[in-house]
Amino acid sequence: MDEPSISHTTSSETDTSARIDDLHPIELAAHSLLTGPLDTLSDNFESLNQSQIILLTRLRVIENRLKTFKQLVESNDISEKQLLAQFNKIKDLTDRINRCLKLLDKIDSRISRLDD
Repeated sequence: MDEPSISHTTSSETDTSARIDDLHPIELAAHSLLTGPLDTLSDNFESLNQSQIILLTRLRVIENRLKTFKQLVESNDISEKQLLAQFNKIKDLTDRINRCLKLLDKIDSRISRLDD
């Protein structure tokens, strides 16, 4: 008893084999040689696209922070004259403190001489 062979060929396998039969051997060779690099290239482009999206998002965040900083700086209405006046006050106070420290040193030395 010979059992009939049952073929389990699906329609997609038939379609693929029909397409392969229609191709010239050189086309098949070119396809097999280029399929791997083309898939890799496609993956690289997808990765590049994702990287660009991430970079654009980060650039927008940085741009928003810079705009906020610029608005803060522009809203800070201290003129150059006012700034120079404050620096001069600080310098004058520093000079006064230094003079007071020198005076204290003199007083301290006099007290130490009196104690001797």
